[in-house]
Amino acid sequence: MVTDRGRYAGLSAEERMRQRRGKLREAALATIAEQGLSGLKVRALCARAGLNDRYFYESYADTDQLLFEVMEIELAAVMAELVAVIATEPADTRVRLRAVVEAGIAAVADHPVRRAIFIDLQTTGELRRRRAEFVAIVGGIMLDQGRELLGADAVTGIDAELAARTISHGGLELVSEWLRGDLDIERARLIDFLVAMILTTSQITTTVRREMAGATDGSRG
Repeated sequence: MVTDRGRYAGLSAEERMRQRRGKLREAALATIAEQGLSGLKVRALCARAGLNDRYFYESYADTDQLLFEVMEIELAAVMAELVAVIATEPADTRVRLRAVVEAGIAAVADHPVRRAIFIDLQTTGELRRRRAEFVAIVGGIMLDQGRELLGADAVTGIDAELAARTISHGGLELVSEWLRGDLDIERARLIDFLVAMILTTSQITTTVRREMAGATDGSRG
């Protein structure tokens, strides 16, 4: 019912569009949880949202744009949960690290939408780019936490960055394999392994530096 000029049922055109956009996001979340990313089809999403197909294109150019919006929201939520854990755990490296890894695994594995997103993060070029951005953020958190918790003992410089990216890339791929069911281990075992790997990063980096220095000296000789 039109109540005022430009308003319908008490809502402006902009408010109605925002409402429809929200319905499409909700439909996308439900679809991803049930069918994975491949289930995102314009007609099916609009039917689920109770909207005419034409309303999809007032908000999104295609389903990829909707997917990336949902991804940004969900990945930001994961990072917020991890930051909250970091802020509340004591400044003990082992205790805080285990809490963060446990929270990170739970935030993805126990959430159907995030689980589906992480499983499919390698399927397209744009998804791989988003994955790389996520890895960079996780690597940055690792470096920051290393400096905060280890102080002068923390490994720094380009080698530390390379180590953080290696652990982040490898850890994410390991978690993805586990989520897909390609890695037949219990959650506790996965968490124990990831914690141990991260804890030994400084030792690994020191060993790598020593080997690289030896290789350089040998090539000069």
